[in-house]
Amino acid sequence: MFKVGDTVRNVAANVVGVVVETDGDTVYFEQENGAEVDFPESALVLEDDFQAGQGTSVRDDPDSRANDPVYDAVIGELYPAVLDLGRAVHAAAKSAPGVVVKSWEALSALQKLNAISVATDVPVQTWVDSGRPGAKTRLGPLQLSVLAGRSHKPSR
Repeated sequence: MFKVGDTVRNVAANVVGVVVETDGDTVYFEQENGAEVDFPESALVLEDDFQAGQGTSVRDDPDSRANDPVYDAVIGELYPAVLDLGRAVHAAAKSAPGVVVKSWEALSALQKLNAISVATDVPVQTWVDSGRPGAKTRLGPLQLSVLAGRSHKPSR
């Protein structure tokens, strides 16, 4: 199943390396630090498959991108202080061992809105609705309300 040059992972041990040899059901691979280890083939997965399964990527099909202009527009109108709240939540998020965490800049607008939603306790849909023309609560007043509410909270 695995061939020389594949990057593989033993999830349970959180060990990643490049396959250097296979012998029957045993796969030998070299870790980044130069150490060579071996595991049964059944205990390994391709690193690309592991990362793809961690939900850190964004689907890249037309249906998943249909609302991107709406999300991009909302993000484009947010105050730096509100963006900083989302950035802080993203930076503090715990990830599974071995999962490559994207930088804030690499996130999609929806992923950023999700982080901002967690930071502010304001649902993503509320942010989106506030960015629409004729919204009952406009984006500017919503942001000011969120920031004012945070300024009255005691420091932790």
